[in-house]
Amino acid sequence: MLPAAEIEVDGKTIRYSLAEGSRTLLGRVSSIFARNRRRSRTWRPSPRDDVFLDIGANVGLYSIYAAVMTGCRVFCVEPEALNFAELNKNIYLNDLHDRVLAFCGAAGTQFEVGKLLLGAFAVGYSHHDFGESTWRKDMKWSPEVTVARDRRITQGSISVSIDQLVATGAMPQPNHIKIDVDGHEPKVIAGAVKTLAHPDLKTVLVEIDFGSDACQAIIDTMVAAGWQYSMDQLVANRIAVMKPERVHELRKIKKDGFNYIFYRDPAYGALFREFLARYEPPLDAKGHLKTSPRVEDRS
Repeated sequence: MLPAAEIEVDGKTIRYSLAEGSRTLLGRVSSIFARNRRRSRTWRPSPRDDVFLDIGANVGLYSIYAAVMTGCRVFCVEPEALNFAELNKNIYLNDLHDRVLAFCGAAGTQFEVGKLLLGAFAVGYSHHDFGESTWRKDMKWSPEVTVARDRRITQGSISVSIDQLVATGAMPQPNHIKIDVDGHEPKVIAGAVKTLAHPDLKTVLVEIDFGSDACQAIIDTMVAAGWQYSMDQLVANRIAVMKPERVHELRKIKKDGFNYIFYRDPAYGALFREFLARYEPPLDAKGHLKTSPRVEDRS
């Protein structure tokens, strides 16, 4: 058995690989489940035969959760080699080869062969760029780890559009999409025109960086295409419930950003209202977890 962490959620066991005994990944598993416990119980791809597409899957924390908890089919796109290896270990550890399929590549506007600029050469890191850098300055991950903007490690990689994945039969039309690619969201959206217009698509989660005009434009593009989003979902901050005026202010001054969940069915709006009514921020005023889930180290 590979070194792994086990977490119990609603009576089901989820396992995540601990690369080289990494304490960093163990802490990340604990943190994400504590922070998203109420949120994850509110939004889950369903029913079992729904298809969930995870763009920017990293090591598969959300992909594996979705597959284990709902039994939905999951397709993942992750370009970085170390993360892709861990993602496949997590598929193996949870015996999900019949439900989860991972593609090693980036998502964009079209098929391309090029270079991936790494955020860092280590498991679990993000902010990798395919083709062109989105970094405005050096990346300081910790007091000990800083990556210079103009001295990034590269890997060979490919990029493919979501529409191409569906059109070629590599995957079926998804019902739910998550797009978290650290600034490359506009390219991913531009390469998914047909997929986004399909009536079977129910939800699209997109990380929106308010500091990017191109990312902000995604909000208007989705709304113009008939999608909705809920302020009840956006204001549920990890420390406190924000006022809607603060969200509008942050967007205006181009600061921070939010994960927007777009939907067409008004039932999702009602779901988010219900979620907010019983929401309890998981972090205290200092940013520390109020409670932590029980995670077993099975190394």
